[in-house]
Amino acid sequence: MTTSTITSDLWPDPQLQELAREAFELLKTHLHVRHFRKGNLLWREGDTSGMLVSLKTGRVKIYRVLPAGREATLFLFGPGDVFGFLPFLDAQAYPANAQAIEDVEAEVVARAALLEALRSEPELAMTLIGLLGRRLRASFDLIRSLSTPSARARVAQALLAMVPPSLASAGHATIRLPVTNYEFAGALGLVPETFSRALTGLVQDGVLERTGSGRYRVLDVDGLRRAADPDRE
Repeated sequence: MTTSTITSDLWPDPQLQELAREAFELLKTHLHVRHFRKGNLLWREGDTSGMLVSLKTGRVKIYRVLPAGREATLFLFGPGDVFGFLPFLDAQAYPANAQAIEDVEAEVVARAALLEALRSEPELAMTLIGLLGRRLRASFDLIRSLSTPSARARVAQALLAMVPPSLASAGHATIRLPVTNYEFAGALGLVPETFSRALTGLVQDGVLERTGSGRYRVLDVDGLRRAADPDRE
């Protein structure tokens, strides 16, 4: 089973990472450093001015607020990710909010400078379009993952995707949630309480062992694979 590529260092996508590196190299003469404290908004849904962001440290979530007031997390971005350029390509407003969920250091380029870079570097436009294409595919994967009705299967899919392939065949592995339970649950379309219950169930079934805050040892990789299969529910 697979889960969505929500962020490069949670669920690596080599092609996405390579496109982000290419974009950074093409833009590095235009970038300047900015810092955002945890909780700061980089932009709001509906903003028409903004910036392209290349994250150096920390994480940023992209989210929308649903009519009932609940947040729906669309993406979690981490170090190495490049994002925030959609309005510069389609001349529309930002479709979602961007908030630092940790203290962030980033290299950014403002709208005017990015448009200048796009005019002088046609290769940059193709690279950014490639990034958008990979993100669109990730969104389709996310929709497929969120269609899984079982919280247990959804959580197991996410954890299984974090197991390094070199360790999966060994039958055990150690994984660490790189964000809080609240943010990880939101990325999976779950409320924290449901996410916690699913984790507890996997621990009680001997699939996982808690080894610390946000740290788990996978005791039974095959058991995790079975839990990730919604048809086995």
